[in-house]
Amino acid sequence: MNKTDDQQASISKSTLLVVFLCLFSVTDSYASSQDSLQFSGFARAIVGHLDDENAEYVGYDNSLSLDQQSLLGLQADYSLTDSISVTAQVVGYTEDQRNSGLQWLYLSYAPNNALQIKLGKLRIPFFNYSDSLDIGFAYPWLTLPQQVYDTAFFSTFEGVLANYGFSLNNWLVDFEAYWGYYDDKIYLASQEIDTKVDGLFGANATVNIENFTLRASYNQGDAEVAQDEASLFAEQLRLLGFSTNADWLNANGLIRFYQFSANYENLNYFVRGEVTKMVSEAGLVADIDSFFISLGYNFHPYTLYISYSEKDLHFEHASNEIPFGVSDELDFLAATYMGVIAAFPDDQATGTKLGLRWDWRPNLAFKAEMTFVNANDKVSNDYAVKDLGGFDGQAILYQVGAEWVF
Repeated sequence: MNKTDDQQASISKSTLLVVFLCLFSVTDSYASSQDSLQFSGFARAIVGHLDDENAEYVGYDNSLSLDQQSLLGLQADYSLTDSISVTAQVVGYTEDQRNSGLQWLYLSYAPNNALQIKLGKLRIPFFNYSDSLDIGFAYPWLTLPQQVYDTAFFSTFEGVLANYGFSLNNWLVDFEAYWGYYDDKIYLASQEIDTKVDGLFGANATVNIENFTLRASYNQGDAEVAQDEASLFAEQLRLLGFSTNADWLNANGLIRFYQFSANYENLNYFVRGEVTKMVSEAGLVADIDSFFISLGYNFHPYTLYISYSEKDLHFEHASNEIPFGVSDELDFLAATYMGVIAAFPDDQATGTKLGLRWDWRPNLAFKAEMTFVNANDKVSNDYAVKDLGGFDGQAILYQVGAEWVF
């Protein structure tokens, strides 16, 4: 185990020790301080159908499915003192590529109304809606614009996060910064891949000015993605002197993630938009540019909305430097390398949503949504759109669902 691993193990053990000591204190004092313990929860039940048998989109295929985005979440918050609390959240997912279980477990310290510090397992604040990814009641759409929100491979981390907010005239300003690491599996093309991200940190700022909300964030981490076959092939190429192609087969390196969002809302309508950009130093990890814009009209208890989102995923493919026609062995290596490049195609996709939300009760909403999917050229199969063979690039996803908070 290297020094970084030792540091991470120490952080993880220390975090768990602090949280479990707090939980022990909770159990010990529960009978005399039940008012300090608060429970809440959220649930969603979503039925979807894709009108193309040759593709999948966000897990939905040509059959009627309830088991892709439905979930149930429970959260417990316990106040140890006026300034210290413990939060735990468990979520049960019906989707195969999301692990049910503990999603949040952290200790909060709020010495005043402006500052809050959290330590433990937390949601990573990449996006505008990061904190409410699973709580569909919190946003108008039935499914978040996937061309943007499907570009992050993980949504939690272990570490520390600090938040500081203040007001200035009619401005509300919020600063947030975090540091930690990720060590778990990610899912790509229906495969589990061991992934570690060291030196994970970021900062974001949110400004509210009357009806406008602006948010900008920067995030980065040094990723180590387990790609054993690619590593062995790269080592072979490097020994033969094809270092440029060997370097491109690297799946490890620094990843930077940028985000900006702008919202305008009043009682009658809203305009929401978000832009993200991911830049990677690793050849096998794509650079991604994405955005969405959405317009909505409120006529209580209904909300009618339309949105458009776009994703441009591209690799800096290194041209083949292995000569053909010299020997059978080099021909085989060159063909293998070209096959690897073909397995990592550039991928452009768009999605247009039309939807209706009905707030039937203050804590219960029903939604119906159509998403028109358009995928250009080849599909990488690592993100929302998957080509099952013969996909012409166009499909419609029909969904209805219920969103509940309690």
